[in-house]
Amino acid sequence: MSLFQFLACDKELEEIKNNHKEIISINEALSRKIELGDLILNNSSLDRDEKMILICDSEELLDELEINHNMNYSSEYSEQLSKKRHVSEIQWRYTEPRVKQLYDYIVDQLRTAKEIEIWSIWMDAPETAVIKSINVNDLTVEDLKFLDISNGFEKPECVVVRSI
Repeated sequence: MSLFQFLACDKELEEIKNNHKEIISINEALSRKIELGDLILNNSSLDRDEKMILICDSEELLDELEINHNMNYSSEYSEQLSKKRHVSEIQWRYTEPRVKQLYDYIVDQLRTAKEIEIWSIWMDAPETAVIKSINVNDLTVEDLKFLDISNGFEKPECVVVRSI
């Protein structure tokens, strides 16, 4: 079982990419003088030009907010919960600055969308989600605190945010 956090909307939402992460090839890593282990260097079955090595300046920056259409998990989970046509996965580690960034993103996206569902579920846990609706003008960062699982996952939840 895994945590799955996602946004659902009838309009395709803009993606947010983590500009601190980069995927490079073995040859690119070597040309940048990045040390690679013998397991990689001595493996003749690896294509040295295939981009397969993730690099990032720090571990903390790996967890910056990302909103992706290409989800790590199957869309079957989101389809069981939402009838919205477009689903985007939230990938991050919750922090106050990141939840503020998510809040700003949602408010911005609701300039052209009527409604966005924000989901946090534990996959393969059949518990019914608690669903709350709120108008974008009443939305606060506090309403997104359910996405913080640093003290453990409590229950599946969804906040439906409506534009005016």
